[in-house]
Amino acid sequence: MSVAFRFRLVLAPMLGVLLATALPAEANEGVAVSSGPLWIASIGGSMTEIVYALGEESHLVARDSTSLPKAALKLPDGGYMRQPSPEGVLSVNPSGVIALHGSGAKKAVDVLKKSNGPFIEAPEHYSHEGMLEKIRVVGKALGVEAKDERLAAGMDAKLKAAEKQTSSIKERKRILFVLSTKGGKILAPGSSTARDGVMLLLRQRPRGEDRQPSRPWCPLLAPAV
Repeated sequence: MSVAFRFRLVLAPMLGVLLATALPAEANEGVAVSSGPLWIASIGGSMTEIVYALGEESHLVARDSTSLPKAALKLPDGGYMRQPSPEGVLSVNPSGVIALHGSGAKKAVDVLKKSNGPFIEAPEHYSHEGMLEKIRVVGKALGVEAKDERLAAGMDAKLKAAEKQTSSIKERKRILFVLSTKGGKILAPGSSTARDGVMLLLRQRPRGEDRQPSRPWCPLLAPAV
């Protein structure tokens, strides 16, 4: 089996929950959104994916523009997670907001935090345990702890299987992740991003890591690539 094909096999269970850009933080532990009717606005693609994976998508009334799966795109768009629109989110009268930490801008988030329902932030640690923690935070917020434990257990098993498979790969590849090439300018993720988490799980060396500075997003020159 080729190394490239094995990469495709092991990446599938990781990317959906892992690839969300934010900074590490502590979650609002033990907080449920509402004891009454549950209408949720999600900010952060992985938040929406977890809600769907828990089978609780009927409670979603809005999502951000980074959200998947495609069915979620039928819901009202609350804007990009880095610049959510308080008006768009609050116009659907959610009973609470579940957001990935790092969602901004600060003024917009402050408005959402002052709304009637709770604003619950899930952490992003770009790691195996970090993915499981996000699932548990969302499940607890929705009041479906039994479901979140089943989902977390399934994800844990998939990740362990992927880690076992990648540990047996002898030939290491040098890999370059690219976010965009807009205007001929190459922007690549650096440290403290989802790239780090993927590379750790794959046990691979990022291409150009000796040249990329230790910051989240790195502009690269074509000759360096």
